[in-house]
Amino acid sequence: MLYSIVLFLHIIGAVVMFVAVGITLLAMISMLNSKTTDTLRNWAALAVKLDGLLPFSVILILVPGLYLVFTRWGWGNPWIELSLALLIVMTFMGPIINLRRLKAILNVANAEKNAVPSAVLLEKVRDRVLWNSVLIMTMLALAIVFLMTVKLSIIGSLVAIVIAVVLGSIAASNLLNRTSTKVTISNKKTNSIN
Repeated sequence: MLYSIVLFLHIIGAVVMFVAVGITLLAMISMLNSKTTDTLRNWAALAVKLDGLLPFSVILILVPGLYLVFTRWGWGNPWIELSLALLIVMTFMGPIINLRRLKAILNVANAEKNAVPSAVLLEKVRDRVLWNSVLIMTMLALAIVFLMTVKLSIIGSLVAIVIAVVLGSIAASNLLNRTSTKVTISNKKTNSIN
């Protein structure tokens, strides 16, 4: 009975993490596509709030997960040790890389007086470090679930992690390049009208 309750809490932690990461990513994509400063400000505020949920979700994953490792699963399984290491890294990456940059975007958006986002604000939204971090963390979260489901050997686990990092980097680069192209085309149209 206790095992089932602890496993349930572990799964709830994973669900909370995926919801927080997913909605944060949605908010960031919406910031990229925002036409008004107010809209961008609202999405930035949501992203900051949800990114703050990640440490809570990691605690919900780690504490029951450690209990399960010590009582049932045991150490020596690469998928457990690598998943644990990734969660710990992500716990620090979130506040150090993501939350700080998201708060900076929100601060600039709050100070913005123009109805249309300024170049400075848009530059902060397009921060490559932020996008790489968020998308790599999203892919690593998927890799953790994959490892916990498939329970690969050390080599398979490492390959899954490398693939997650590469896919996250590619996704960030493609997303930023696509929106950069849209902004350039939109600016050319605006300048030709004027």
